[in-house]
Amino acid sequence: MDRDELKPIIENLLLASDQPVSADLLFQTFLGQSSKEDLQAVLKDLQEDYQSRNLHIVEVAEGFQLCTRSEYSDWIRKLLKLDKSFKLSRAGLDALAIIAYKQPLTRAEVDEIRGVDSSGVVKTLLEKKIICPAGRKNVPGKPMMFRTTQKFLEYFGLRDLSEMPTLEDFNEELEGQVEPEQVELAFSNEADEVPSAETDLAEETVHEETTTGVRDPETGKA
Repeated sequence: MDRDELKPIIENLLLASDQPVSADLLFQTFLGQSSKEDLQAVLKDLQEDYQSRNLHIVEVAEGFQLCTRSEYSDWIRKLLKLDKSFKLSRAGLDALAIIAYKQPLTRAEVDEIRGVDSSGVVKTLLEKKIICPAGRKNVPGKPMMFRTTQKFLEYFGLRDLSEMPTLEDFNEELEGQVEPEQVELAFSNEADEVPSAETDLAEETVHEETTTGVRDPETGKA
């Protein structure tokens, strides 16, 4: 199948999918009909095509996603009636950052780093599917370990975990070697503001607008 045939098909697949579509998944879909290299090339071509359109295609969570643009976020929130009642606290952000950088690790290890009990915030992060169980640690009691999920990548507009800022990035900022706005604590690859402790999760999803568009927190649909 040539690229001209692939292009409209992949475009429709991106529209129909409620999560990022990877080149590997497309390769399985077009098994025997197209190479992975051709599929990746078509995805890149579509990204360029959509740069001048009212929607855009972004690379996030190890895949590609057709998304809305940030300038239309207010209208989308009105239509979807996104719930703003849930707020991710400073404690939640702290625990999430610890898990993201040191995963997999147990709740007790999170407690040790934070110096306080983290059972409540870990439960909240699990309920929102930003983290998930990652097996049990081979120590007495076999405690559950936790790691971040694909939804974590989607929320913060990351292709993969390697895009998170490094400790060197933070050290440079603290030492004044770079301007503060050059390092995004929110793990974003766009020049957005860092979410505050009072930022609600629905708003964090909207923070994704500049990279992944607005999606319903429960269904993932744009």
